[in-house]
Amino acid sequence: MVGKEIKTTDYKRLFNEARAFAVKSHGDQKYGVSPYEIHLGNVISVLMKFNVDLSNPYNLNLLIAAWLHDVLEDTAVTKAELEEKFGTVVTEIVYTLSDDQGASREERKINFYKKIAKNEEAIIVKLADRISNVEFSIIHGNDRKFEMYKVEQLKLEEVLIPVLKSALGLELLTYLRKLLK
Repeated sequence: MVGKEIKTTDYKRLFNEARAFAVKSHGDQKYGVSPYEIHLGNVISVLMKFNVDLSNPYNLNLLIAAWLHDVLEDTAVTKAELEEKFGTVVTEIVYTLSDDQGASREERKINFYKKIAKNEEAIIVKLADRISNVEFSIIHGNDRKFEMYKVEQLKLEEVLIPVLKSALGLELLTYLRKLLK
């Protein structure tokens, strides 16, 4: 489990296990017209662009959670199953990243933002996820999605600004703001 002390030699194996689990769990799900793995890999790439690598357990939890960030929300994987396989820390990050119930996207996001404000690791993965989504929208000319993310950014920042403390989180937020101009 990731929540326990792990050897440096295990980092790559655990990272690859998370990738394989996420890809298998998402199955034939698509991200646009691409396999869902493309989106998951893009979130990993964003984190790596900001120097999140396999050099310590904190980064490992972020990277594993990035691979798994949509499995509770979009697949049949249960919280208990995820915790058994990847530990409490990763499961809490992924659970925090899962949208809450609500009658509309706006209502679900408001509830989600309240939850995410309590977990800085989840905030970091969420910012990488949002950067990935915005970049994908720009690359593929999806102006509707881009505008949706731009509108949601204001509410996201209302929640994040008071609680975001890490240099990494602030760097990700700054980059996201530049993308959304």
